[in-house]
Formats: sequence, C-alpha cells, structure tokens
Amino acid sequence: MKKSIGRKMVIDIPVGKGRPVKAIPSAKLSNELGIIARNFLSLPNKWKELTRDDKDAALIRCHEKFEINLDEHYTKDSCEDILKNRSRQWRYKLKKLFESASSEEEARKIEVPELTPENWNRICDMWANPEHKRRCEINKVNRTKLKSNHFMGSRAFVAARAEIGVKEHEGVEPNRIEFYKSTHYSSEKGWSSPEAETNYNKMRDLRARSVSEENPMTINEIVDNVLGTRSGYIKGLGYGPKPNTTTTTKRRTTELEDALRRAKEDAATTQHGLQERLNVAETEVAN
Repeated sequence: MKKSIGRKMVIDIPVGKGRPVKAIPSAKLSNELGIIARNFLSLPNKWKELTRDDKDAALIRCHEKFEINLDEHYTKDSCEDILKNRSRQWRYKLKKLFESASSEEEARKIEVPELTPENWNRICDMWANPEHKRRCEINKVNRTKLKSNHFMGSRAFVAARAEIGVKEHEGVEPNRIEFYKSTHYSSEKGWSSPEAETNYNKMRDLRARSVSEENPMTINEIVDNVLGTRSGYIKGLGYGPKPNTTTTTKRRTTELEDALRRAKEDAATTQHGLQERLNVAETEVAN
C-alpha cells in the first residue's frame, strides 16, 4: 500500500464518527486492526483484562502502518474501540471453532496458528464452564428485539453514510431514519426483511406524530426508541460512531488536571529559581 501511493496512508477520524468517513481508509484501518487483534494481541476473556501497556503496544503497531495522530485522544479512543470489536469478532470465530468439535477433548486438540496451546486451552476453560454457558443462554433470552439484516456487507456504516451524502444530498449526510432505509432497502431486492420494513414504518409514523407535539422527539430519539440501544453500539450505524463517553471524558479531565498541576509546579520552581538569583544579585550590589 505504501509503495503504491509513495507514503503512509493518512487516517483521519472526525470527532463523532469513530471511523474514517472515506471508504478505503476505513477498510484499511479496520483490516489492519483485525490483523493486530489476531496476531499481536493477547486474546482476553474480557477486554478489560488487557493492560494499558497491551493496548498501547497494539496501537503502536497501527501507527507504524499509517499516518495517524494517536496523540489526539478521540482518534486513539476510536482506534482502541475498533480494536476491541475486532478482538471480540476473533474470539467469536474461535468459539464457533470450539463448538464445531465433537467433544471438549477434541476441541482442545485443535491447533490455532495464531494462539499458543496455553492461550487456546485458557479460553476453552471459559467456554466449557457451566456458568459461562448459563450466562450465554440468559443473554439469548434477553435479546427480544428482532434482527433486521442489512445490505451493507462488510462496509463501514460511517463511510457509507458519508458517501451517500456526497452522491445524493450535496454533501449532507442523510438522517438516521433515511440512512436506515438506504441500508435495508434496495429498488432491486426490496426490503432486507419484513422486520426492517416494520422498523422503518414505525420510525416514520413516530416522527409524523411527534412533529405536532410541543416538545417533538429528535431523529436520534425516534430511532433509539424503535431499534433500542446497546452500550458501545449505535443501532442502524454499527460500531463506527463513537461519542465521547463518560469514561473518556473523566480520563481526559484527569490528564488535563495532571498536566495543569505539573505546569504549576514547573512555574513555581522557575519562579523560585529566579527569586534566588535576584536575591544573590541584590546582595552582591549591596556589598
């Protein structure tokens, strides 16, 4: 890639998007982070088990491939969010491999080139745990919202939405209701599923009723009301869009407070040194 364009590909992630809005940089970044998740990142049972050093080492590999400003907190957090999702997808594929075996004993004999035998057996322990199986069953029961497949394939929703805005709306991205239709309906195939058509009609009806109210609902509120919400994921837009979370804001505030404290300490030290030199100079003049 670097040979073809003569330099590293520039990766720019606008605030509020969570991904590059251009299709090729978005796909390249996602693919590279997927490679890193599979080959260079210790596979955790849960993401929070990884240390800050583990995550930073993975992001450094990403920085070696792209021209990307990881000193900018939103960019770094967005890359980490993509890495987290690719790690989860990798773990899901491995679980399907585990479940495809005729028995737990046979599953443990499977060789996964990207994993050491110790790491493979560690996650096999988790999947074989009856408590883990019980929680998975509960999660399946709790998923009451009907799924509605889309026509986007592996394309990032953020990049697709920006592209539609450029081609069809003079650079203005379609709102979430119309973008939902763009991703779930085509003139050739119709709706991707009856559930998708039902969801879209509910959004349109809710918006029409809301317009006449004193405090009408926003587009985001309407879509969230119909599709539901999930932590770390925006329904109808995928994993890409990543708002500034409370955790991120708190961490950034803490970092700024620490930087301010260090600046004050440095200023105080400098001031003290100047005062000492001034006192010495005054003493010499007096003598």
